[in-house]
Amino acid sequence: MKAQVLSIAGEKVEEVDIPPQFNVEVREDLIVRAVRSELSKTYQPKSPYRWAGMETSADYIGNKDAYRTMKNRGHAMLPHEKLPKGRYGRVRRIPFAVTGRRAHPPKVEKVVEEKINKKEYAKALWSGLAATISKHAVKDRTGAEYNVPYIIVDDLESISKTKDVIKLLQNLNLLDDVKKSVASKKRITGVRRKRLGRAYRVRKSVLFIVSKDCNILKSASSIPGVDVVEVGKIKVRDIAPGGKAGRLVVWSKSAFIKMGELA
Repeated sequence: MKAQVLSIAGEKVEEVDIPPQFNVEVREDLIVRAVRSELSKTYQPKSPYRWAGMETSADYIGNKDAYRTMKNRGHAMLPHEKLPKGRYGRVRRIPFAVTGRRAHPPKVEKVVEEKINKKEYAKALWSGLAATISKHAVKDRTGAEYNVPYIIVDDLESISKTKDVIKLLQNLNLLDDVKKSVASKKRITGVRRKRLGRAYRVRKSVLFIVSKDCNILKSASSIPGVDVVEVGKIKVRDIAPGGKAGRLVVWSKSAFIKMGELA
């Protein structure tokens, strides 16, 4: 099976063979598992301070003849703050008390990483790559028809200006999908902003895959929704963000050939 190699202007230059690994079945279940596994490795273990809610003078004395006893006093027999002259204050230390400890707080010892077998992950990766050259899968994700795969001559990797990247996307008729990403930009507020570590949420658009560290890694990074990744560092969540396969991918010729050799 052949695929067209296009110039920067979007014109056909030659043809290359599509590696047989791209013709595997698209397994959406494996793709979702692989994405979850990758995301789980980015989670930071968390827990509250070990003695949170416990550093208090509150105490409970059950002996009715002891000093500061709480028996037979008409008060709840719970740990109370110690006050001068044998008095006691508010309830502390227990989970349902104000500023009390948490009953079951998260612990740093908890294993949050979701593991996946190496062969399953490899199959999920090739399944996601197969979806990038499937017109049906790309249409299902983007809502429009595209003449995939897009393989560009190696001049792609030397583009050093963002305006030239935009011009390339226009020549390939991919600019409309990028405009959708620009229009989808939404501000993240509240606790979600602190948790995610970013101020805006943007829909994923075109992914450039290159063979090495090159100029387009920087020139395309400022376009909303557009990502660039080296072929040896591809992850499933790059080609299937959110576990949904069929992302628009633009390959450099060297990267496409090298991907077939990495199998």
